[in-house]
Amino acid sequence: MRKFVQKLFLMTFNEIVGQSFIKQRLKFIAKEEKIPHALLFTGPEGVGKLAMALAFAQYINCHNSNEQDSCNECPSCHKYNHLIHPDLHFVFPVYKGNKTSVICDDFINEWRDFVLLSPYFKSADWYSIVAEEKGQPIIYADESLEIINKLSVKNYEAKYKVIIIYQPERMHTATANKILKVLEEPPAYTVFILVSSSPELLLPTITSRCQLVKFPLIDDVSLKQYLVEKYPQCNENDLHQAVILANGSLPNAIQALENQDETKEFFTLYVQIFRLAFEVARNKPKRDEMIKWASTIAGFSKEEQKAFILYCLRFTRDHFLSQASLKSLVYLTKEEQEFSEKFSRFIHYDTAQALYKYFSDALHHIERNGNAKIIFTDLAYLLPKHF
Repeated sequence: MRKFVQKLFLMTFNEIVGQSFIKQRLKFIAKEEKIPHALLFTGPEGVGKLAMALAFAQYINCHNSNEQDSCNECPSCHKYNHLIHPDLHFVFPVYKGNKTSVICDDFINEWRDFVLLSPYFKSADWYSIVAEEKGQPIIYADESLEIINKLSVKNYEAKYKVIIIYQPERMHTATANKILKVLEEPPAYTVFILVSSSPELLLPTITSRCQLVKFPLIDDVSLKQYLVEKYPQCNENDLHQAVILANGSLPNAIQALENQDETKEFFTLYVQIFRLAFEVARNKPKRDEMIKWASTIAGFSKEEQKAFILYCLRFTRDHFLSQASLKSLVYLTKEEQEFSEKFSRFIHYDTAQALYKYFSDALHHIERNGNAKIIFTDLAYLLPKHF
């Protein structure tokens, strides 16, 4: 669950980290009044797709915008900064549980509060609020009628009515099919912005009706500049490591800075299981210790379990790169570096490939709600096979 917030996010281009080319492109089409009726923002999580959608929506409806940004002072901007503009609508995955019917507006207050903290987040953060790990949120078929009803009403006060669909790949097939016509020929001055991290899961008939905008990873310079401004208390070493671990994602960078205690715990557990694996490989019985290790991680939350596996994947990759004389691509803490120098000589290509498969399989099963204790116990018993 995310916990990084220092102030409410303003829905302006200036607030967006990096992505300067896309900012300029969107401002140009707004200035030239060549705004497509449907845009599809694609790219990895945490690179600013939703933030850009909100900034663009505010910009095209601002009463006093300039060539660079919204004025952030007019009545329209004030409403956008609280996500309460009557001509701004959201569609996003929800979970109905035992209810017979549910629509996004049933969760609109939770959504606004969540996004106002920061539009940079991982989908799992939203799912933990709306579903509490009880099921997979989707955009239900009932939502299509809500969209059509909202489009049938004239704009209240804005020039453009904007409908932002977050994770359209999670639309029920019936929902997707029912909105095809309005997506292709919406009412005048209506703009759809679809924000997707997995566009390959969308129906081709959906993507063909949208103008595609591909978001790259956030560049390291922009990430570091943001972190320096928001975390002036952090030292250069921590900032540099956060940028490396971020892999172009702002939530990853913030998580690396704010969860250093968690990372140390992951390191301890990683070292522990590999030392056990070495001992078991040398015919030393460690059954009780391995089961205790698995039970410890099984006691984590699901998101913490996934974060631990991702840490294992990253650290194993760094071992292999070190062994392959590619240390320039690796950035480790002092403790990680000391362990890696001793351990990396055992991580040859075949070993690295096998370890990656074991960790990836574990992640796959955790994401599908498998029994965590069984998954991590199995993982613990697989590792000794390669040492």
